[in-house]
Amino acid sequence: MSESEKRTDDLVDRLVLDIKALVLLHGSESDLKDRLDRELVDSHDESVAKFVKALQKGEKPKSRGLVIMAAGELVLASLLVLAATVVLVPVFVGVSSPGAYLQYLLQDTYTGLGSTPLGQYVSLIEFALGAVLMLSAFYTLRQAAANFKESGLAISYGE
Repeated sequence: MSESEKRTDDLVDRLVLDIKALVLLHGSESDLKDRLDRELVDSHDESVAKFVKALQKGEKPKSRGLVIMAAGELVLASLLVLAATVVLVPVFVGVSSPGAYLQYLLQDTYTGLGSTPLGQYVSLIEFALGAVLMLSAFYTLRQAAANFKESGLAISYGE
C-alpha cells in the first residue's frame, strides 16, 4: 500500500469517526440535516462541492426526459397565462364596458354565490385568482428554464 493510499485511509477513518461524533452530538435528525445542508450542500467551496457530489448516488435524469418535462411546463405556463388573462381582463370574455362587466359578474358569478357574504367581494376574489394564476405561470416558467438548463439546452449571454 502506497503512502498516499495509507494517508487517504487514515483520513477516511477519521472522517467516519467525526461523522459518528456529529450524529451523537445532534439530538434530532432534522437539525443535523439543516446544519449539513447549510454547511455542505450550500457551500461555495469547490472541494466541498466535489465531496458532496461524490456522496450522492442518484442518477441524473436523462436530458430527453428533462426536455419533455420542460416542454410540458411551457404548455402549462401558457395555459395559466391565458386563464389569468381571461380572469383579469374582461375583454376576453366579450365584455367591453364596466357596466357589461358588472352585468357579467352578476349573472354568472353572483348568482352562483347567491346572497352569501362573499357576494360583495367577487371582484376581489377574481383578481386574487388571476394573480395566483399568473404567479403560478411564472413559477412554472422558472421550473422549465431550470429543466432546460439541467438538460444542457441553456443559452448563456456574455460568456
